[in-house]
Amino acid sequence: MCQHECVQSALTEAVVSLHEPVAAGMWRMILSIPLWVGSDPHPGQFLMLRVSTDSDPLLARPFGISGFTRKGEGADLEIMYRVVGRGTRIMENWRPEQKAAFLGPLGKGFSLPPEGSSSLLVAGGVGLPPLLAFARNMEKLGRIGELSLVYGETSRDRLVDMGSKIFPDVETATCTEDGSCGTQGLVTELLETKVHGNGCHLFVCGPNPMMSVVFRQTANRCQTAQYSLEARMACGFGVCSGCAAKMASGDYVRVCREGPVFDGSELSQESFGEI
Repeated sequence: MCQHECVQSALTEAVVSLHEPVAAGMWRMILSIPLWVGSDPHPGQFLMLRVSTDSDPLLARPFGISGFTRKGEGADLEIMYRVVGRGTRIMENWRPEQKAAFLGPLGKGFSLPPEGSSSLLVAGGVGLPPLLAFARNMEKLGRIGELSLVYGETSRDRLVDMGSKIFPDVETATCTEDGSCGTQGLVTELLETKVHGNGCHLFVCGPNPMMSVVFRQTANRCQTAQYSLEARMACGFGVCSGCAAKMASGDYVRVCREGPVFDGSELSQESFGEI
């Protein structure tokens, strides 16, 4: 099976082994799986996590996979999330030894850039986790020096500490809207100072309105660009078609199945409809 679409067809049982805050309202959770079957998740893939054992709330929640480590026959899988609604408020109260179940890995992830090239990661808010997985993968390949990161949030307390053990040693430029850390302004404004010519490869994840601006401002200024789209997901594997996005061709695709990562050449401004 293709590394971009390694999917486990049944719910995977896991236990929370670590759950810690990493920024204001932002949590890091490690799910330990006793027996892992299949390939390693590819950076950019996601999982659908059940937040309740009954029907309230009924639907699982999608979370980008930020890390993965084999542990004998099992594995540790990491997600990072911000508390924004009922499902994540339930998760916020989970403690180690909490049982959990998820479907995944799901979707299509990022493609690696050519070896020796220069890549720029652009993260806005909770768009950080998939790019963290990508950076960790590049570190394993001995290619961390090819990356730089632009990372923006509203304020200092909402930024994940880039100097912590969580993130690899990547050249990072940060910004906050209130100027409490790094450059004052939006991540798109900081990005404008970082893209020169068309020599770099772009990897983007964040709110769709942010990515829409990045898409417009970097047109024809990068060798390649890959975007991880946001969409409301009910099933996570393409059955309900509730996460449709319009491509440059005019066709609609399912973000959970054909994405969430898309090449910039496939997209248009309409692809970033707000959710």
